[in-house]
Amino acid sequence: MKKNNKFHILIPVYNEKDVIIEVINKILTHVNFNFEIIICYDFDEDKTLGIINNHFHNNQKIKFVKNISTGFNSAIITGIKRSDADAILIYMADDEVNYKLINKIFEKFEEGYQVVCPSRFIPEGDMKGVPLLKGFLTKFASFIIFNYSSFPIKDATNSFRLFSQDLLNKISFESTKGFTLSFEITAKAHRLNYSMIEVPHIWLERTKGKSRFNLLYFIPFYLKWFFYIFKTSIFKINK
Repeated sequence: MKKNNKFHILIPVYNEKDVIIEVINKILTHVNFNFEIIICYDFDEDKTLGIINNHFHNNQKIKFVKNISTGFNSAIITGIKRSDADAILIYMADDEVNYKLINKIFEKFEEGYQVVCPSRFIPEGDMKGVPLLKGFLTKFASFIIFNYSSFPIKDATNSFRLFSQDLLNKISFESTKGFTLSFEITAKAHRLNYSMIEVPHIWLERTKGKSRFNLLYFIPFYLKWFFYIFKTSIFKINK
């Protein structure tokens, strides 16, 4: 793996609160690698754009990309297709805690890992403030996948993840609803035998702004990739 890679930090936004200022400021201040922040938005009237422009006017490290459709998954796909970076990190617009982890994630990529997965379910990782049902189902699904398939990641469904451009160029994207795209890409990376590693991550449930995550609605979209992973495991056993 070459050094001095170019990284994109992709942040989907939707009428974010002022916390986005703190998030971007911490990234700009603490990340030591060659990076740009890609802000992907759904519509021109999104107030996030004004908030960012007012505080980071003409900052060359911040780029704006308009979503080709609407929604979180589409925003990620749009950002990926517009990226010329060696690797892309998907980052949450309200995550003002994990900016210090970004350097470590980029280091793991430069060590040769094609997928770097911040994990809530390894030592030093955690989930805080998550509703009981959501927390239980997230932990249960990840436990089943890790312990009863060949999938090597203990936190299967976390969207906060880095992917190499090499991997992204080799797969097609099928997810259209919910927040399943990172899960899909990681599942396909596993099938293609790409190297991946987890690093500890602390998840704090969104307290500012309105979450667009509807657990019961999105479950069927996660199940598709749940079964995909088990099919991959059977294939690997029989190969």
